[in-house]
Amino acid sequence: MHTDPRKPQLGPGNRLGTLFFVAILLGACQGPANLTVNERLDATSGVTLRGAQEAIAFARTESRYSRSARDYIYLGPVETNRQGRRDYYLWVGIATTLDRGFVAPTRDTPQTLQIELRGEPMVLTLLPWSERAAGLQRSELYTPPVTVQIELAARVALDQLDLLATEAPSSIRVADGEGRTQLYSRWDDESAWLGFFDSTAAVPSQQQAFAD
Repeated sequence: MHTDPRKPQLGPGNRLGTLFFVAILLGACQGPANLTVNERLDATSGVTLRGAQEAIAFARTESRYSRSARDYIYLGPVETNRQGRRDYYLWVGIATTLDRGFVAPTRDTPQTLQIELRGEPMVLTLLPWSERAAGLQRSELYTPPVTVQIELAARVALDQLDLLATEAPSSIRVADGEGRTQLYSRWDDESAWLGFFDSTAAVPSQQQAFAD
């Protein structure tokens, strides 16, 4: 093969350097896609809502009614920004593929969410989303594969959300008003709330406990 003497030739070291530089550029181009968060402005209230890329899923099977249909609970972090005041919530989506009310009995709405983290229980009081986030009827941040029928939420601090993401619990429990509990097991293997904490890294963590 003949080369043009007028054109500069790249030696082996230069070629490696060029390839390394191209790899960095490609990584930079692909990086932001992995840090995507959901964000929307509620036109009525003027509140900005921010959530993670995906909610994490937990499921529960009742084999006496169906071998394939399940109840699902989805969990996702939510940040609300009201003119600079940031509050944090754990969004809880209740869904099912069971034919409740016909094949299976209806169930009461959960009142508390119980999660064991580092050997200690975290018990969160649940209320309808519209009551937790005043003026916001629906979060409209998460669209799980199974249609969510009930939206609930717990008021939390940012460090509590961080702990949930770090520990990635394999199961959770919910309890109704009578104290009856149900166990749900982790159903997906997605990274917990990818990108959400990168987007809030510059926001001071709210360390105080919230009274319900």
